[in-house]
Amino acid sequence: MPSPARIPGKPVTVLDRRKRLTAPKRKSAGKGHLLRVSVLRELGALLLVLAVAAPAWADQAAVHYNFGLQLKREGKTVEAIAEVEQAIAARPNYAAAYLTLGNLWRAQGNYEKAAIAYEKTVALEPKDATARGNLGAAYVRLKRLDDGIRELEQSVSLSPTEFEVRVSLGFAYRQKGDYKSAIVHLTKATELQPKEISAWTNLGVAKDKAGDREGAIVAFKRALENNPNDASLHFNLGTVYREQRETALAIAEYETALRHDPKYAKAYYDLGVVYSQERRTNDAADAFRKYLEYGTHEDGPSRKEAEEHLKGLRSAPAKSKKK
Repeated sequence: MPSPARIPGKPVTVLDRRKRLTAPKRKSAGKGHLLRVSVLRELGALLLVLAVAAPAWADQAAVHYNFGLQLKREGKTVEAIAEVEQAIAARPNYAAAYLTLGNLWRAQGNYEKAAIAYEKTVALEPKDATARGNLGAAYVRLKRLDDGIRELEQSVSLSPTEFEVRVSLGFAYRQKGDYKSAIVHLTKATELQPKEISAWTNLGVAKDKAGDREGAIVAFKRALENNPNDASLHFNLGTVYREQRETALAIAEYETALRHDPKYAKAYYDLGVVYSQERRTNDAADAFRKYLEYGTHEDGPSRKEAEEHLKGLRSAPAKSKKK
């Protein structure tokens, strides 16, 4: 048989088919070696179990938080608060949980606790525009206008296109009497969402307070385009017309407001005043009686003032309603 070719520098192994190949014998393992293998196998299995189970027990914060979100979606606010608070207890630096907790307290009408939760969020995430906006809105609700404006301005600087923040900031400036700044932010809000009546309504009030009654009328009419059955919008528009001494237009808007909400006490009071000015005594007396029936002290004019109007009307000559 010819010899196999050689590759220079490489040894060639020649198998002799006549010899039987056998596997090399292994040395028998001692008892100590077998014990070490067994321990290592058990440890590996334990580590595998822990690796799989870790998310379920190591991050209880996420478990409570996600369950809280589910309860929130189901409208179970009280239960959701309890779960989110447990998430925070498990992870004290859980910024998203603090933000959600603030929203839940706000939904409950507890702006004190909402503000505390939002403050925690802002401390953990200073550049979170939503957290600062929500904190600012909570401060405004608590009459902390300067604090509210500061946080809302921070939110706007971080995210200039947030509609709700612009409306809240405009409202805060209006409450503070800074109508010029209020108009700037509310105008921007109407540009961001032209069909949202809250921006147009607040803009109308701000322009009226600033003395721009024509601008107020335009704003209220734009709001009515998107919600023609809103009694409060007709009432606001009627009030501006009354301020402009456009009595017929004012009466029309007040009466329209009452068609949409027959128990709208403030509209009855103002309508009674306008009817009195027009010497429509019977109509005025009827409006003031309706006010006394539906009104409360929180509606504005006191019951005593309405009663005084009625006394004065009894001594005035009656004038029938205009056809």
